[in-house]
Amino acid sequence: MKYTANPRTSAGIRKRDKLLSSIFRISSLLTRSISIDRILTDIVEETARAFDFTRVAIFLIDRKKNLLECKYILGFSPVEGERALSRPFNLQKHCCIETSVALSGKTIYIRDHASDRRITPIDLKISRIHGRVSTVAVPLRIKRDVIGLIEADRNRVKMQLTRRDIELFSIFANQASIVIENARLQVQNKKKIRELLFLQKISRKTGSTLNLRRLFQVVSAGAVSITNATACILYLRDEEIGTLRAVSRRGCHGRKPEIPTGGLAVWAALSEAPLLSEDTSTDPRCTATVPGVRSEAAVPLISEKRVLGVLNLFSMERGSFTEDDIKLLTIFANHAASLIRNARLYDQVIAERNLGDSILESSPNGIITVDLSRRITSVNRRAEEIFQWDRRRVVGCRISDLLSGEIPGIVEQELRNRGADSREIRHERKGTTLILGVSATLLREPGGASGALIIFQDLTESKRTEELIRRVDRLTSLGQLSAGIAHEIRNPLASINFNVQMLMKKSPPADGDRSREILRDTLRGVDRIKTLVKGMLDFAKPAAPRFKRAFLSSALSETISLLETELRKKRIRLEMKLADPEPEVVFDPYQIQQVFMNLILNAMEAMPDGGKIMIRSVLEGECLSVRIADTGAGIAAPDLAKIFDPFFTTKPEGTGLGLSIVHKILEQHHARIEIESRVGGGTTFLIRFAVNGREGTCSAIRY
Repeated sequence: MKYTANPRTSAGIRKRDKLLSSIFRISSLLTRSISIDRILTDIVEETARAFDFTRVAIFLIDRKKNLLECKYILGFSPVEGERALSRPFNLQKHCCIETSVALSGKTIYIRDHASDRRITPIDLKISRIHGRVSTVAVPLRIKRDVIGLIEADRNRVKMQLTRRDIELFSIFANQASIVIENARLQVQNKKKIRELLFLQKISRKTGSTLNLRRLFQVVSAGAVSITNATACILYLRDEEIGTLRAVSRRGCHGRKPEIPTGGLAVWAALSEAPLLSEDTSTDPRCTATVPGVRSEAAVPLISEKRVLGVLNLFSMERGSFTEDDIKLLTIFANHAASLIRNARLYDQVIAERNLGDSILESSPNGIITVDLSRRITSVNRRAEEIFQWDRRRVVGCRISDLLSGEIPGIVEQELRNRGADSREIRHERKGTTLILGVSATLLREPGGASGALIIFQDLTESKRTEELIRRVDRLTSLGQLSAGIAHEIRNPLASINFNVQMLMKKSPPADGDRSREILRDTLRGVDRIKTLVKGMLDFAKPAAPRFKRAFLSSALSETISLLETELRKKRIRLEMKLADPEPEVVFDPYQIQQVFMNLILNAMEAMPDGGKIMIRSVLEGECLSVRIADTGAGIAAPDLAKIFDPFFTTKPEGTGLGLSIVHKILEQHHARIEIESRVGGGTTFLIRFAVNGREGTCSAIRY
């Protein structure tokens, strides 16, 4: 018997196979990493192919905005497509087939728009525009939630769909829902991954700086990047008065209030929670901080349960910020709060360290610190000057390798907790002897001593000044005493001189006359006493100087011309190099010539077997310095302190008044004289004249 197939059964099988093929195709999209745009495009194409629809549209629900938006279409004309894609339905305000399916979750099949009572005015309007006479709309579900719908028709043809057709369409829609939701989740996950990576990138950027001003700028820029905001203001809380103060702005134009008295930022700070305003025009919490703003977000910066500030973001579009933006921004704000707190602590530590360094650098005393291994850990500016060090080279060196004598012993004694007493020591520095006051103390930390601090006070100048004051006092006293003694001696000395001369006249000369020789010796002794008395009077009451402005080189030249013959006779070579150009100085030429004469004669007497005298003058600031150095035997250290004292002399025939008179003359000229000498190494006298003639000008300069 011949078998004949039922046409309806064959058509049903073909329809089922076509449907299964379409379901298989869209299901295969679950395992492929493609965009949601491609997925939705494939779904509308498979819908049309599986059910022979000429037009297909997919609508998705935006719960946040309460809208039903047409996302993808097939078979629409350009004008129809632009209208459908650009005009979403409001789920509460628009009553139509699409919103009914979205809200009820039930399929709607309209065979004839002209006669179906369910058709609303909006449906009729859309039907006229699109030329639609028949419609089927199936919800897209994920479990019990409707995420959208698929709507289809055959243009102006009335569709004859069976219940089975609608069931198959619903099965297809359910599978499409799974594919769409999966694609949306993938998009959300990718977006979250991108956001987290972006957040990580911004966090690294903010964490790379501890400069507060730069950090504020980076935080503001980061917040704008995360949310695509139009503008951002970063407020920090003023701990003293408890108000917010703007520290950084991004995208804000014009002058804005630095301290907000209200607004979303203040509310966020008070509530200690992020706040979002989708429409600032209707939100009483918002103020017109930035002109033209339609939506606003404020996220507090919280660190250790305290609000440090607020990130305030603005957009010119209504509803611009999402809950996801707020979540990301909250993470970023917490990270930024920690960084700002750390940067503030860092600034505080740096400020305290700089204050300590500034105090050490400004100290008039030299300060050195050493650790327990006796290595130098810091040197201040004054210590550098005292010891003529480069601190960069000495830090890390053992103190005993750099300083000899008593100083390492003082440090050792202090570190051994024996308590080093403050003391004065003499320190040799490149041929110069310094007098230093030295004291040491332990550096203590919570765990115990970490080293020692040594303080050096340069007493050289003060000791020299003290000695000068004592010398002046002695000279004044001796001057007064000498004047009195000289006057007392002159009268009896004149009588003795007269009587001796009378005796010599009455005593006739005779060979080998012993008495006449005694008288001659007496006269020589009287002459010597007269010379001494005259020197004492000159010292006690020197003539008032007659000042005039002239060149010191002229007084030097005249002095040398008087001694030229004696210099050649004693085989002494003289070298002279004077300042060029030479400034004029106010002085008494006769008295200063007497000074140079005394000093050069002393140098000559120190070189009985010949040698060299070097005279140099140089302009140093407001002083003209004259240096007279010889290569003689030098002066012993104990005698240097007494060299200008009256009647002190190391010469058998000397009166001991020459250098005292020199000192007295220079004192009247407000000039300074210093001496440096070493046994076997010669002697150097250094005289400093004030160029402007004012007292004290040269004494302020340190040599």
